[in-house]
Amino acid sequence: MNFLILTWTPKYLLDNFHYSLSSLWYMGMIPWIGACVTVLLGGRISDWLRVRTGSLRVARAGLAVVSLVLTAACFLIIPAVHSVGTVLCLMAVGNAFNFLPNSVYWTVVLDTEPAKAGSYGGVTHFITNIATVVAPTLTGFLVSVSGYHAMFIASAVASIVGMLAMMFVKPGKQVAAGPIQHTGAM
Repeated sequence: MNFLILTWTPKYLLDNFHYSLSSLWYMGMIPWIGACVTVLLGGRISDWLRVRTGSLRVARAGLAVVSLVLTAACFLIIPAVHSVGTVLCLMAVGNAFNFLPNSVYWTVVLDTEPAKAGSYGGVTHFITNIATVVAPTLTGFLVSVSGYHAMFIASAVASIVGMLAMMFVKPGKQVAAGPIQHTGAM
């Protein structure tokens, strides 16, 4: 999502809405306005949910699942609208939802295995950094083969894959069930 907005939004606006290159300097920041707020709020909301529900799963995975579904919905609607204002609004709202659970991804590691937070954080960064190569390349390929609507559909699919993955996340220390110990007393 991030790299689609960073690398392809200017070209999309240029080609589909005939904006001049000189006007893209301010148009390119619009999809980031909401994310500047939600990246700060996500951790607070997650902590509030944990206190309110007593569940790490609701607070961490639940927040991410809901946010990613809403992100996907916003980006799936974009190919159906024809107003630049509506497109930019949907991008801004979708990107805001995308950034809402950002702190949760790191917090899950700390909640689950604080002794290996550095190792697991490195793996998480590795996956994220692979996206910096794959996302712009794949987006360019999709746009050249199927048009701009394909990049929005692909971003929604990526959000749904992330949402499905987060559905399986069970943060917190997991206690392994061992063999039942008999004490001999009845």
